[in-house]
Parts: sequence; C-alpha cells; structure tokens
Amino acid sequence: MKKVTVISRSEIMDNICKILSESINYYNIESYNILKHGQISKQTLDTDLVIIELGRDTNLEEILSGLSNSTTLIALLIKKITVEDLKRLFQMGFDGYFHGRMELIELKIAIESIFEGGQYVHPQLCPVLMNDYIHKNSVKGQKPTGILSDQEWKILEGITNGKKNSEIAQELYLSSYTVNNHVSAILRKLNVADRTSAALKAVKHNWLTIP
Repeated sequence: MKKVTVISRSEIMDNICKILSESINYYNIESYNILKHGQISKQTLDTDLVIIELGRDTNLEEILSGLSNSTTLIALLIKKITVEDLKRLFQMGFDGYFHGRMELIELKIAIESIFEGGQYVHPQLCPVLMNDYIHKNSVKGQKPTGILSDQEWKILEGITNGKKNSEIAQELYLSSYTVNNHVSAILRKLNVADRTSAALKAVKHNWLTIP
C-alpha cells in the first residue's frame, strides 16, 4: 500500500488527514506535525509521497534533506505566497503544487494523478505558471481552426485564467451543466486528462495568452 505523509504545523491539517485517510482506504495517509514531533530526520520519514504544507516558518530545505528515499514524490501545499516565490518553486520541478483551499475530492484526485506518473498543478496556481511562460515566449496567441467551437474557446480561455466552471458559466450566461459538458468536450478534443493540462497545452502552443 502506498504511503502518503503530510508535513505541517497545524492541528487542522491533522484532522484533514484523518478524514482523507477514512475516505481513501487504498493509501496509507498520515500526518506529521512538526510542532508535536520535531524536525524531520532520515530515521523518522520513509514515505512514497510527501505533501509539505508551506507556512511562514517552514524550512523546506531542511525537510527535503530529511527524506530517506531519493525516489519519494514531493508535493507542496501552498497558501499565501508571493508571485516570485511561486515562480521559484515551479522552477524546482516538484511533483505536485496543491492549493490551500482544495476540497477533499480535489486532494484525492491530485494524489492519484501523481501516483499515476503525472505532475499536478492546481488551477488556481496555473495563471502564474502560464504567465511566466508567456513572458519568456511572448508570441501573440493564435487559435487554430477546426479544433474547438467559439464557445469552447471562450470556456478554455476562462480555464487558463484560473476560473472555476461556475464562474465561467456566470460570465458567459450559461448553466453549470452546459459548461461542464463543454469542458468534457474540450478535454476529449485536446486529448488531455484534466482542465490544467488543457490550459497548459493552449498556452504552450500559443493558442491563448493571459492578459
């Protein structure tokens, strides 16, 4: 059974891990509270995936040095952070970039995605990543013909700007059901697994840009 360890300084995160563990019985999910157990050492942490909650007092380098297995997958749980610090973390190439306000179902999907060999980036963090890419590759977006409908391009543009389906529906005066169907069609036509991959593909191919 794969083991997931969440490192934090928060009792709230301890409780979240307990609930998550009860809802996902095919992973061994446990919390490691630094305030309770002290700093990580190579003798205390042996896990398949470590999720590190970043806070003001988090010593990321010290935690990483305490990993006993070089093959351990690493994800960051990000709350408040500056754009420049976030760019620096993206450059380090971790396996996952989680958002502090993720729902339990989102955490479940993110963990499964990483164990399946993918890199997970939460949609709320995508605009910073893609904006930095655009800055380095400043070519005006040009949509190819015949791939998506006009409505689907509008929805994909909303996704690249980090908007939720409900926000896109409100902006385009559509029902959430209609937007969900369009998103499914976009993923199928672009041959990608999720919204984040669709947005990254659109930016990578210079189909869309972020203002």
